[in-house]
Amino acid sequence: MNGPDAPANRPVPSRTRGPAASRATAGRTPPAALALARLLAVLLVLGGCGISPTDVQDHGRPPVISYSPTWVTVYLLKDGRLEPARIPVASDSAKNIVDTLFRAGRQPPKPGLTSALNDFSHYDTKTTRYTDSAGNPDKRSDPDDSLGYRLNVIITGDGEISEAGLAQITCTIRQNKQESIWSVEVTRLFPGAPKSMGDRTCFEYRGLAAPGVRLPP
Repeated sequence: MNGPDAPANRPVPSRTRGPAASRATAGRTPPAALALARLLAVLLVLGGCGISPTDVQDHGRPPVISYSPTWVTVYLLKDGRLEPARIPVASDSAKNIVDTLFRAGRQPPKPGLTSALNDFSHYDTKTTRYTDSAGNPDKRSDPDDSLGYRLNVIITGDGEISEAGLAQITCTIRQNKQESIWSVEVTRLFPGAPKSMGDRTCFEYRGLAAPGVRLPP
């Protein structure tokens, strides 16, 4: 048909890619471009707020719960007399207490304090059951009917340990271990043959207390 009413020769639209599909494709932004755009937006915001982006910084270890030490009383000497001093220890075991006493004598916690133990070293401590003269376990005459112990403090060093040194060891142990240690025996192991100083209690050294100081039994 060539007349005026004949349809014009128009291109047939493609069925596989129409105008709607073209518009959808044109409006889709690649993921990499979106990520870059977001990063630029964040940088612009930070810059506008006066904040400069920085690298991760190390501010040290996070805070932890602080350790609270145990405090014990050791006896040093002030003008030759027994003076108590409070010293922190990791634990209040008999061995730690004696170690602390010897260390405090070489590094007094305050001026004016000395020690009669500086020429000796603490070698070991041994705990044994307290017995009577017949070798039987002795009991304390109290409602608990509890058994006691003897602490043998073994030291090394030249010469004879003085009464003041024996008093320091005995009263320090008795001050902190009154409920379990009834008596203290100091033994010098070497040089020479081992020598025991016998059983001691702090009460026998009451004449060595500094003015105003009350010693344990």
